[in-house]
Amino acid sequence: MNAKKLVKATNIIGMVAVTLLVYWVFALILIQVFGLKVFREHITEIFLMSILGILAVMGGTLMLNIMLNLTRIAERGQEEEVRGGRKTVYLLLAVFPILAALLFGGNYLTIRQKRDILTQSSERIVKDNPAQIDALTDYRFDLAYIKKSSEILDLMAKDDLSFKSAMIIVQDKIDNKPVYLAFSADSRLNVGGEAVPAASQNEAVPAANQNVEGNDNFVMDRNGEKVMVKKMDYVYSPNLKEREYLQKVFAGQTQEMRYEAEDGHYSLCHPYRKNGKTIVLCFSDYQEYGKIGS
Repeated sequence: MNAKKLVKATNIIGMVAVTLLVYWVFALILIQVFGLKVFREHITEIFLMSILGILAVMGGTLMLNIMLNLTRIAERGQEEEVRGGRKTVYLLLAVFPILAALLFGGNYLTIRQKRDILTQSSERIVKDNPAQIDALTDYRFDLAYIKKSSEILDLMAKDDLSFKSAMIIVQDKIDNKPVYLAFSADSRLNVGGEAVPAASQNEAVPAANQNVEGNDNFVMDRNGEKVMVKKMDYVYSPNLKEREYLQKVFAGQTQEMRYEAEDGHYSLCHPYRKNGKTIVLCFSDYQEYGKIGS
């Protein structure tokens, strides 16, 4: 191979490496800025490691070009090469919107696939666990309900790999003001955080730690010490869209599921009503990677 062909070959290799690097950086910026989840874990790792290969190719090409000191471009046919180069530039620029469309499309497919998975899981759980769902629906703010609900929700999360956590949302009142309370598998760990004042130490604790209906707190015995359990500690603060949805659900205006996906966080809310009582089952998951690939 003569020097002219060798220079041309190294230039082509260098340009291809630079172009791939630019595309890689463009794709990485889109993924980071918009939180796109496209490929599965192993494909994502390969994609991230490819930068090292590109840099290695660029370095090798540059060293070869410098060592040979072949940088002079033949003048003959230069005008034709410039025209052809313009077409090449246009083609390379056209790749950017195509690449963006592929990334956003892959992220959309990941969101759709995760929604289908969570929907199927929630429907299966409600269908296969009627006794547990009925127990969750029979809401009372007392120790027995908090413990029972946390055990049920913990079992749901461990029994299904489609989501990492589950919680229920119920409607209640604090000082006659409507609020939403949320209970999860960790709720039992939060029971009893405030000691009862000494002046009320002589007050009797209900035998089953039952809360009198309408009260916002109840007293429980923990290791011989009376502690106060408050509704305030379980208040759920929804955003505007969530609040509108919950208001419709508890008003009996809708039974539709609500799915939300943002930056790898996925959640599905599944309303359930029985005997005039309503709860909202919420299943949540977080995934660092997408669903496309193997």
